[in-house]
Amino acid sequence: MTATRYLLAAAVAPTLALAAASEDFDRGYELAGTKGCLECHALSYRYIGPSFRALAETYRLDPAYRAKLPYIIRGGSAGHWGERFVMWPQQQLTDEEMKLLVDWILSQ
Repeated sequence: MTATRYLLAAAVAPTLALAAASEDFDRGYELAGTKGCLECHALSYRYIGPSFRALAETYRLDPAYRAKLPYIIRGGSAGHWGERFVMWPQQQLTDEEMKLLVDWILSQ
């Protein structure tokens, strides 16, 4: 009976993980939309600013960047992605929203 429970748990765990990941993606994407991020950024292609996937691929393995990104978002940025890209300060995000947004961006 115990082996059956372990097998059942092992079979269900990936489904639950995918559901949680999907919910996290939806929450992050909705926040990016409501806060205006999608006016300049897209998921997988360069629009006005770099794509979220390009940001994630460049910075997700840099632990210091996770701490810097909230300051970059709130304070605006220029020169990170060439002179063409200047991001206006985005000070309307709460600390909770900022954490969700940073986690979402770096998970792309």
